[in-house]
Amino acid sequence: MQTPAGTSGSPFAEIITSLAGLHQEHHQALLDLRADHDRRFQAMMQAQQEDRELFRSLLDREVRTRPASPSAGPAAHMPLTKMAPTDDPEAFLDLFERTAEACGWPSDSWPVRLIPLLSGEAQKAAQQLPVPNLLVYADLKRAVLQRVGLSPEQHRQRFRSLDLAEAGRPFVLAQQLRDSCRKWLLAGGSDAESIINTVVLEQFVSRLPKKTAQWVQSHRPASLDLAIQLA
Repeated sequence: MQTPAGTSGSPFAEIITSLAGLHQEHHQALLDLRADHDRRFQAMMQAQQEDRELFRSLLDREVRTRPASPSAGPAAHMPLTKMAPTDDPEAFLDLFERTAEACGWPSDSWPVRLIPLLSGEAQKAAQQLPVPNLLVYADLKRAVLQRVGLSPEQHRQRFRSLDLAEAGRPFVLAQQLRDSCRKWLLAGGSDAESIINTVVLEQFVSRLPKKTAQWVQSHRPASLDLAIQLA
């Protein structure tokens, strides 16, 4: 029996051809995917470079426009130290704001003056902000306090646990109580209704059975209505 001259029309040849085509398509898809990934990576790197250049230009502008004449007064050159691991972040920021106001610094220059003073977790919080938010003091402060500051619940606990032995002097105790109370009660707003809601919320939770109170507190309810639902 004579073997056919060609096998190009056989099912086996068709399978080989089909597999070769699929392999080529798969290879091309991988090349396209890699090219797209490279384009996205380059775009991201370019955006980060532009952010760094923008921040450096703003920092350079701040340095160039900073008044150097003695007529500005000693307050304009008041030194600020870098945040230490033992510093209270809220007290540090409060002192920075008081210094900035005393020196008459424009509020839009506060971020570029504060950023070099941050360290540790506070510095990481600033590092993770996009440049547009990084250059807004309110956004920068919020990011720092959210990462390293005390929550309203922690301020409440501190307010309830402060005593004269820890404070040392009656005057210091009174100041610490006032500070903790203000940061606890004013966290949700400064209007009378929000303050009443905060005080009633604490009293409501404290009167619940122990396990129920722990359950409610673990969810950190922001309002009395939410605490009632959890209970």
